[in-house]
Amino acid sequence: MRGLVLLFLFWVFAFGTPQPKNTPSMFDASIMQIEEEKYLGNKVANITFTAEDGKTYKLYEFIKGKPTALILAYYTCDSACPLIVKSAMEATKNVGKDANLLVLSFDKEDRLEDIKKFKSQLGVNNPKWTFGIMSEEDIKKLTQSVGYRFFYSRQDRVFVHPNVVIFIAPDGKIVRYLYGISPREKDFRIALAEAETFRITRNTIVDVAYMVCYRYDPNTGKYGLNPTVIFAFGGAMLASLTLLQAIYRKKKEVAR
Repeated sequence: MRGLVLLFLFWVFAFGTPQPKNTPSMFDASIMQIEEEKYLGNKVANITFTAEDGKTYKLYEFIKGKPTALILAYYTCDSACPLIVKSAMEATKNVGKDANLLVLSFDKEDRLEDIKKFKSQLGVNNPKWTFGIMSEEDIKKLTQSVGYRFFYSRQDRVFVHPNVVIFIAPDGKIVRYLYGISPREKDFRIALAEAETFRITRNTIVDVAYMVCYRYDPNTGKYGLNPTVIFAFGGAMLASLTLLQAIYRKKKEVAR
């Protein structure tokens, strides 16, 4: 799997931009990066989008005071976009959190019928997710507000873009960027809990436990086991075993 991912990334960087014959590539790899320090804590633009059912929403009206996971994609994509959306839909099937799960297209050419085709190819159904399209003006506003940049290759007829899930707090502030095409259930649980600013409710008790056990690594864009917790747990186990051994020896001495 890792080899396939590396091969895909090589293809993106090598062929993701127009390259006329005998002309060196001018592709800037930094387009795949989001300058998080500039955008974390900022509010996303309150754009208007049209959902697949034809209803129009203002983003903040859609959020309705709930944490939101947002994926920017385009519906004619046959490579990374279906992979990240499918993984996200599968990862959130058992997430009972009261949250918004949203996919919006950054392709001004996408239409509502493209959403149906896109979803039919995923092979997975999760009604918790809402899919929508935006006007060119709103695409620009939203992507600029979250630091999301993309590039269209006319030669290959594909977009080069970051693969990322953006987590938004109930007040519209950007809380977390999670990168990669295979987000996991625990990633969503932790990030959505963070988006709720650690407010403990019945639905987030498990999520807070995840936050204690896992920590976010900005270098990889993923969550990993917290070494502090591992060492603490190991120390507690060692202390418990030592105590149990002492009790056992004491009982053995008394029995004599």
